[in-house]
Order: sequence, then C-alpha cells, then structure tokens
Amino acid sequence: MKTPFVIALFSLFILFTSCDRPQCENTNLILESNSIESQAYKFELAKEVERIGMENLSFWFLKYVEQDGKEFIIVNVQNTELCAKAFVEVREWKSMKGLREAKGKAYSGAELSGFAFDIHSVGESMDFIFSDVERIID
Repeated sequence: MKTPFVIALFSLFILFTSCDRPQCENTNLILESNSIESQAYKFELAKEVERIGMENLSFWFLKYVEQDGKEFIIVNVQNTELCAKAFVEVREWKSMKGLREAKGKAYSGAELSGFAFDIHSVGESMDFIFSDVERIID
C-alpha cells in the first residue's frame, strides 16, 4: 500500500525539481567584478551573447524593476559557456502582460522560452531592449 504512494511522491519530486534553472557559475572576471547596470558589464555581456548566439542561450526571469520612469526585467542568461544576468528594458509588454501586471511577483524563476532582446549601442552607451518571448514557463 505504501509503495504506490512512495512512487507518486518520488515522481512529483522529480517533476518539480526538473523545472528549476540549472545551476551555473560565472567564470568571466569582467561580469564578476561589475554591476549588471554598468556599461563595462553590458559591453562584455553583449560580446558574449553575440559570440555564443542568443538562440543558444536559456533565459530565466529573476526580477521586475522600475527605475527612472522606465520598466526593466532582470533575467538569468546561461548555457555551458555563460552564466550571467541581463538588465533588460521592456517597452512593449504585449507578450508579458501578466508579468507586468503582477510586477514580476510569482514569476521568479520562470523560464522565458524563445526570449530575445536587442542590443542598442550608441557611443559609450549600451542598452538591452526586450524584443520577444514565445512563452513563460512558470
């Protein structure tokens, strides 16, 4: 009688733990020693994203931020070669309406499937601007 219960409990454990973001460790000294909002960090992250290819990265929602009248999300960006965070401005919320309404609450850790952002560079300034997400897997 206990065996089916134990199997069901074990299956639920596997299901819930398999949805979590894989652990990673940053090995890039520029990313490690600068704030995610700094230009040095953004330039280095842009270089890495362009080298690896956005389609080869996974993105996970971390936090919603309002700053200077603008709205941003912080996302974990990773694959086997990169473990970083991106500070991404969101101007168009159509595909993430629920996330905006909740100001990110209850979405922490959600995978952002098909996530993409544009890299805008003007002189010494660089910004990441949200462009697309296929779905939010919460």
